[in-house]
Amino acid sequence: MRHRVPLEEIKSCAETSTKEVSIIVVNWNGEQLIDECLKALFCQTYPHYEVIFVDNGSADFSVSRVRQHFPQAKVVELSTNTGFSGGNQAGARIARGEFLALVNNDARPDKAWLQNLLKPMLEDERVGFCSSKIVIEATAKINSAGGAITSSGVGYDRGLGEATGQYNHSEFVFGACAAAALYRRKMLDEIGFLDEDFFLYCEDVDLSFRAQLAGWKCVYVPTAIVSHKWQATAGRLSDLHVYYHNRNLEFVWIKNMPAKLMLRYAHHKIGQELMDIFGYCIRRGKWRPFLRAKLDAIRMVPIMLKKRAAIQRTKKVSDDYIASLLTPIFSETFRKHKRLARLVSAF
Repeated sequence: MRHRVPLEEIKSCAETSTKEVSIIVVNWNGEQLIDECLKALFCQTYPHYEVIFVDNGSADFSVSRVRQHFPQAKVVELSTNTGFSGGNQAGARIARGEFLALVNNDARPDKAWLQNLLKPMLEDERVGFCSSKIVIEATAKINSAGGAITSSGVGYDRGLGEATGQYNHSEFVFGACAAAALYRRKMLDEIGFLDEDFFLYCEDVDLSFRAQLAGWKCVYVPTAIVSHKWQATAGRLSDLHVYYHNRNLEFVWIKNMPAKLMLRYAHHKIGQELMDIFGYCIRRGKWRPFLRAKLDAIRMVPIMLKKRAAIQRTKKVSDDYIASLLTPIFSETFRKHKRLARLVSAF
């Protein structure tokens, strides 16, 4: 793909670093998931980090379990479910690290995950965030080898469904899957963190897009390996998933896509909408959450336009650069991704 830029072999400098990382884990009724996640986090080879556990108003015994079995974790107990975005925002408010790592409660990082993920950040000040190699648990298939985005503004995971033996080289990519990603606080102070209006899904795509517009780089780190249960919290193609995904991808397009590229790829956007109607509504019968998503997206257009104005004013890169990051929806690369996504949808 055009946006892949090979990197020099990154020098090992994390071993001597004393930079602190704050790892945020957001939980909602995930009592059965958190043991594996937190055990893995407290076994990291990089020593300078804290773990912040944010509970989004769970009805189970998640909080008491963490307090009992992982007393070294900082616990933020929220009274209501503020979503992935709001939960991570709550964790970030008490984080003391120069870097913020986000980890899903259904993810299990390898011991050297944080050390390897931090290396590009320490080596290059232009790198604002890093993406892990995320593997679907109990399979030999990739969940994410960095984030990508289509010409219709839809984010997707590179390598989804492909064999884990692939994507073994570090490279610049569009963005990071927030199931296991690392962000530079300096970048977040400049562009903002996760948008709480998204609540759930696509918030990492929005953050990646804003970072790229502001001139920051994202590095995919193949040695930062994470096992992920994938869709364990909300469930793939549940009404919850269909609603937030289809509403929020409109937010990504409205807030971030430069005007000239909106016009250039308008037919791609229309084509994407027609494919979604067929895939979600006609094929799977998800008319109600799909239509509600689109109506709510229209209702919130004025809010998103205000955010767009601020984002586009601080844009530091050319439209041609942004275009180079986009995967055309009629390309073989995109068709291959869609075929693989269907193959892994049963997991």
